[in-house]
Amino acid sequence: MNGKKVGIIIGAIAGAAVLIGGIITGVILLGKKPDTYRVIKVMTAEGHSYVTRGDITDLEAYDGMALQSGDSIHVDGNSSLILMLDEDKLCYVEQNSDFNIIAEGTAKDSRTRIELVNGALTCEIQNSLSAGSTYEINTPNSTMAVRGTSYRVEVTNVEVINEVLSSNAIQPSMVFMAKNLEDSGIQGLNTITRLTVTDGKVMIQLHDEQGNPVGDEMEFEADTDILIGGNQSDSCIIQKITGIDPSTFPAITIEFFYDIETNSGKMIISFNDLKEQMEENENVPHMVTFMYNNKVFGMQTVDHEGYLSRPELIPTPAGDWDVDFGIPVTSDTFVYWEEK
Repeated sequence: MNGKKVGIIIGAIAGAAVLIGGIITGVILLGKKPDTYRVIKVMTAEGHSYVTRGDITDLEAYDGMALQSGDSIHVDGNSSLILMLDEDKLCYVEQNSDFNIIAEGTAKDSRTRIELVNGALTCEIQNSLSAGSTYEINTPNSTMAVRGTSYRVEVTNVEVINEVLSSNAIQPSMVFMAKNLEDSGIQGLNTITRLTVTDGKVMIQLHDEQGNPVGDEMEFEADTDILIGGNQSDSCIIQKITGIDPSTFPAITIEFFYDIETNSGKMIISFNDLKEQMEENENVPHMVTFMYNNKVFGMQTVDHEGYLSRPELIPTPAGDWDVDFGIPVTSDTFVYWEEK
C-alpha cells in the first residue's frame, strides 16, 4: 500500500468521524426537550367569573380557557373556578373572590404568586417544588410560601364581618373569624386572613398593608387554622387553632376539600367527616346577603339549590347585583352591587 492510498483512507476515516460526531451531536440536540413554559388553564368555571387583561376587561372565563401571567380575575357570587397550573398545581377559587395571578419561569423552575385581594381559594400542590421554584399566596397582611402541600386562604374585611354579624346573617367562616377576633381582644384591624393548613407545612411572613415585613418568618403544620390580622402599619397572629372543624366553612369549601380527598389528594380532614358535612349542608337553607358599600343592604334565605329573588329595592339607579339569578344557590353567599 502506498502513502497516497494511506492518506486517502485516513482522510476518509477522519471525515466519517466528523460526520458521525455531527450526527450524534444533532441527535442529542434534537432529543433534548426544551423548557416547558407555564400553563394556566381554567378547568371548571361555574357561574360567572371575569378576567381583566391589560386594557381588556370583562372577559368571561370558560372551561378550557388559557389564562396569562398578570391576569386579574373576579369571581361573582354563587360562582367558582378551578384552575390548573403546570399540570400538577390546582387552585379552587370560591365565590366573591378577587385575585391577580403571576406565573413566571418554566414548569420545572416556576415562580408563582397569587395576590388574593378578597375572597377565598384552596391550593393543592401535587408534586414537591424544585429547588428553584416558589409558590406564594400574598394577602393584604401576610405572604404564605409553600413547597408542597394543600391549604386554604381566605381574606375578609373586618368591617364586612361586623356588618354581617350585626345583621344576624349566618356565614360559618365569618362567625368563626369574628368569635376568635372578639376572644383575642385585639382592636384596630382592617383585614383578617384565615389560613387553613390541610397537609404539609406553610411558611408565613407577616407584613403591613404597605408590604413592609413584620417580625420573622413562621412555620405552621397541617391540621392548623391560623387567623392573621393587619392594618396599614402592623400585622399579627390573632389565633392559632389546632384541629380543623368542617362546620366552620361554607358548603363550597367542603365540596372542594371533598374533591381533593376523593381524588387521592392529602387532607387531614377525614373522608367521612367531609361527606357528613356535605350532607348536612344540603339539608339546610342558605343565607344570601346583599351588600352595598360594605354594608348589608338585605338578606334572603334560600333552600339548597333554590333560586334567588331579585330584591324590589335597589341601592342606586344605575347598577346591578353581581350574580346570575338563574343559577341555583348551593351555599351561603354574598352578592355585591356593582355601579354601571
